[in-house]
Amino acid sequence: MGLSRKREHLYRLMPDVAVIPECSESCLKLCMRDGFEGRWFGDNPRKGLGILAARPLHIRRAQKPQGKWVIPVTISSGQHDFQLVAVWTMPIPGSTTKSYIGQLYQAVVKHPQWFSGKNCIVCGDFNSNKFWDGSRKEGNHSALVQRLEERGLVSSYHHFFSELQGDESRPTYYFWHRKNRGYHIDYIFLPKEWASAIESVEVGSHADWARLSDHVPVIVEVTVPTI
Repeated sequence: MGLSRKREHLYRLMPDVAVIPECSESCLKLCMRDGFEGRWFGDNPRKGLGILAARPLHIRRAQKPQGKWVIPVTISSGQHDFQLVAVWTMPIPGSTTKSYIGQLYQAVVKHPQWFSGKNCIVCGDFNSNKFWDGSRKEGNHSALVQRLEERGLVSSYHHFFSELQGDESRPTYYFWHRKNRGYHIDYIFLPKEWASAIESVEVGSHADWARLSDHVPVIVEVTVPTI
């Protein structure tokens, strides 16, 4: 929230592509006036899912959103395309199965074409972690990770830091901004072929970001010749 007054902090990260949950449509338009290309999705203009791309990258095509919110878009560098599935999972009224991670799991299962023919990145706020698996009978976090691995994707964070799902040492979200209530619920999944090209993975610190958001940025730097 409040991206308009925080966007300079985002710009200092120098993102080529940024997925920004919980931003307003008007705030994202300010980023576009600042030189980014962008797309915004949501049913509440004050709180939706934004995607930004820095030139020369171009958001060439956006597909129909799945649930709230799983957004497949095609991003082009001019010579090569890749698929970005931007994620901000939310409750789905009347359906425990589809709420939160369930809708992302179902989208991955139902849309194998997202992962064929071009490289695919799945990233954003999953609102999920392995240690909540027991609260969901099907389509839980571990099931999603397995499906993504079957589609040829790996979690950049877990690959880079050699940590297991559910054993993350760096939180990405702090409940009520409290340092002692940290959880790892934001992820960037990349093609397995890119894993060796990951140069760095950074998770923002509570000290640097708590006054701006209850989430901290997850930043992956990867050099891939095909983009």
